[in-house]
Amino acid sequence: IKLLVRKKTRRRPPKKRRGGGSKIINQVSIDSRPKHINLREEIGHWEGDLVIGKNHKSAIGTIVERKTGFTCHLIKMDLRMPQWDYSKINEMFDLKNGNYIIGGHSQGAKIASQFVYENPNLMNGLFLLGTSHPREFDLSDRNLPTIKLYAEFDGLASVPEVMENKAKLPKNTHMIKVVGGNHSQFGYLGKLLLDSAPFISLEEQQKQTYNNRILFMDRIKNRI
Repeated sequence: IKLLVRKKTRRRPPKKRRGGGSKIINQVSIDSRPKHINLREEIGHWEGDLVIGKNHKSAIGTIVERKTGFTCHLIKMDLRMPQWDYSKINEMFDLKNGNYIIGGHSQGAKIASQFVYENPNLMNGLFLLGTSHPREFDLSDRNLPTIKLYAEFDGLASVPEVMENKAKLPKNTHMIKVVGGNHSQFGYLGKLLLDSAPFISLEEQQKQTYNNRILFMDRIKNRI
C-alpha cells in the first residue's frame, strides 16, 4: 500500500517565518529622541534613509543634518575597482544643476580629487581626510574651495608626505592639522597595521573632523 500513487499531495509542515522588523539590537525608536532636537538649534543630528536600485545592483545611503539641511550621499562601490567605479555618480545625480561637495578619507580622498580633476566646474567644494593625495595630478590651477585635514601621527599619510604634495592642491586649500590624531580615527577603522598610535581619543578626533567639515560646508552654503 505504501507504493501506491496518492491522488493528493502529501502535506508538508509549514516553514517557520522569520520575524519581521529591524535586526538592530536594543534599537531606540526615532519617536524617543529628545524633544529639543526638533527645535533644530544645534548641529549634529541626522536623519537617514537607504535607497536600493533596480535588481539590488546599486544602493545609496542618504543622511540629512537637521539644522543645516546638508544631505550626505553614501554610495556603494565595487570594492575591487573603486578607482573606476566612482564615475557612476555622473549617472546618479544632476551634477550640472545641483550644489555638490565631494570628499573622502585616504583612498576615498584620492578618488574624490581624481573626480574633480577629470570633471572641472561640477563641484562646489572638496574635502580630503588623512591622505597625501593628489599626487599623480595637479589641481593647483583650480579655484575650488578645499579643506584638507591631516593627522600628526598618521602612519599611512604622514605629515612630510602631506607637505610634499601640498603644492598640487587647489590654491585656496585650507590645511588643518589634527594634533595627536592618527589615520584610523578619521573613521572607525580600529587598529591598522601601519598606523601610529594616537594621543587623543577617537571621540575627540571625530569631533574635530566633524566640526571643521560643517564650518567648511557652511561657508560654501553662504556663497551659493
